[in-house]
Amino acid sequence: MENDLSPDAHFLLVGDSTDLGAILGIVDRLPVNAFGQIFIEVACDMQIQKWELPPFMTITWLRRDLAAGGSRSVAPRGELIARAVAGWAAEWLPERHDGTELPLVLWIGCAASAAMNTVYRDLAERVDHIHVHHPGAGLR
Repeated sequence: MENDLSPDAHFLLVGDSTDLGAILGIVDRLPVNAFGQIFIEVACDMQIQKWELPPFMTITWLRRDLAAGGSRSVAPRGELIARAVAGWAAEWLPERHDGTELPLVLWIGCAASAAMNTVYRDLAERVDHIHVHHPGAGLR
């Protein structure tokens, strides 16, 4: 398969269990020197998978069943992933990204999450010259 993703970019791939196939397809096309993070929100440990990643990519599985502090309930869909992306943005993005820094490539899933729609809009406002995919961008 032809590699159509730039090796000179910072990748952020974000999704939930419904996005696993799409994200894995992207991971399979990443260049060997790809750099970035993957955050995936799942309901429980049975949804966690072992993926082969380029050496400079990390993956974090966010389990909704562990987020409720030991109670029998689970965190609402999209809550953990929204916090993870907000933390990533606080660390990796200046107040306003003007495109002179390392290019960013963001793929944001979780289309059914209102919390992620809010995060997506915030990122889109803060960052110029960015490639962002979010299937729920048109949802209100």
